[in-house]
Amino acid sequence: MAETFADLPDALVRDLLACASGLAEGVRVSLGNLRDSRASYRQAAAEHQLIKKRADLDVPREPSVCGIDGSYQLHRLTSMDLCAAAAVAVEGTSKEATRYWPEPYHRMWAASLVHNTDTTGALRALMVSMEMDLAAEAPHDLVLLDGAFASLIIYLNQGLATFEEVPQPLATELRRSWVEKGILNRLLALLSSDRVVAVPKFTSRNELVASGKLPSASGVDGRTLATVILEPGEYTVPLPIYQNDEPYHLPRAVCTKDEEATLNRTLRDVQAVYFRPFGWSPALRLEVPGSIANSLTRLSILFEGITRQLFSPAVLEPYPLFLADRMVKSLGAGVAVIEQTVMQHVADAGGYVELTMLCLQNYRTEGGRGGV
Repeated sequence: MAETFADLPDALVRDLLACASGLAEGVRVSLGNLRDSRASYRQAAAEHQLIKKRADLDVPREPSVCGIDGSYQLHRLTSMDLCAAAAVAVEGTSKEATRYWPEPYHRMWAASLVHNTDTTGALRALMVSMEMDLAAEAPHDLVLLDGAFASLIIYLNQGLATFEEVPQPLATELRRSWVEKGILNRLLALLSSDRVVAVPKFTSRNELVASGKLPSASGVDGRTLATVILEPGEYTVPLPIYQNDEPYHLPRAVCTKDEEATLNRTLRDVQAVYFRPFGWSPALRLEVPGSIANSLTRLSILFEGITRQLFSPAVLEPYPLFLADRMVKSLGAGVAVIEQTVMQHVADAGGYVELTMLCLQNYRTEGGRGGV
């Protein structure tokens, strides 16, 4: 315990610990209120035929599954930025399904750039373009993306809006991804796919209440509410997510008005399904394109794939997403090694050790992943 607080002032630690009991009591009351309301929520759900049983669906063959996640790193050195973006695709476990990618597939880009305030947004856009690239190439029956579909559009918009202002190597790579690989067409294809599903870990959305099928649950998100009311093996009927959202935008320089309208129209077809496979698992919030939401066969394949990739209370997300997440988290460590290699090479080859140490001093590290 002492090591946990080693870097904090004693007075701050005392104040922090003093808050613990009050916070714990607040959480207890909130969870207690949810538990006490479970019966009424279950009744409302039954009246609106909101809850279905997976056992009532046809049992499909075992689907092949892969999970995709991305990450970016920005190490701000004294005289430059050391940047990297990557995405990893990992195949799930399989007993009967075809194995396509026994080894993880990946995309990666790294460079040293001059300082620029817009680099972070462009790196994130490059990261999600890599994720979409892998998703488009995956031959699996089920492709799981870490994060919400809207996050892809938001990150692309933020990066593409300023990509002409960022250092040339990054701008060139982002432009190549958008033009040569046709990222817009791939985005539209993902949003209408019958194989691709977005699995956000956290969201404030609550489609169960927003749909008008359940009473208001102030401060409770949909995944939490679904965890409380669903029994193991149950799922909710698909519910609209983005129909009432303001239109999403992409810069006019890379996306015409008609293309943007098509993008928003396709996004509005995406629906949310909450599924609780086991008693030891919280409900999963699954964003599915209309081609999956409107097909009991595709929903059955989705639930079969998700269930087979959850096999331990120690891993509360589908196994390939868990592995992809663990892998991309290590990007920061990899960039730190590059940082040390660059410093060593410049010092050895140039002979000006003191200047090298001063100019390549790391004073801030930024990073993030694709999933939200």
